[in-house]
Amino acid sequence: MSKVIGVVILLLLGFAGWRFAAYYREMNRQIEQRNNRWKQTSPPAESPGMPPALEPLLATEKTKGTSEFKKWLRQYRRYVQEPRLSEIELDYVVMVGRSDPVEARRVFANVQKRNGKSSPLAARIQKLSKTYQYLPNAPSSDYKGLRPLKPASSSCQ
Repeated sequence: MSKVIGVVILLLLGFAGWRFAAYYREMNRQIEQRNNRWKQTSPPAESPGMPPALEPLLATEKTKGTSEFKKWLRQYRRYVQEPRLSEIELDYVVMVGRSDPVEARRVFANVQKRNGKSSPLAARIQKLSKTYQYLPNAPSSDYKGLRPLKPASSSCQ
């Protein structure tokens, strides 16, 4: 009987290990997908306006992170024309949105000013505007109905 119990325990441990490994792989896949979300919203690089020699440089800088991507934008911006420039800047907005939302909103506002409703990027701008558009006079629902705090008295008794 003890041999049967030992075999059952080993089977249960094997099954638990197999399930844990499957769970671990799934979590890694989801984390990788979440970290590379900006790649999913990027349209194909078919828009005109950028020299073909800059494409590999752009792809390299995108993989290095937001600071390198920003340096690339500053350095090569004058060589890239619309609508490709707006497309690249929208990629940057999505990439930097989580770490620096103020910068993302600033760049998004510039892209939105340059592109009208007839722009080839209008659909993507509309989709991203829900996240990155700054509404200066919008009421904040988080603090609705709350009174401001009175300043604490500085006297100690």
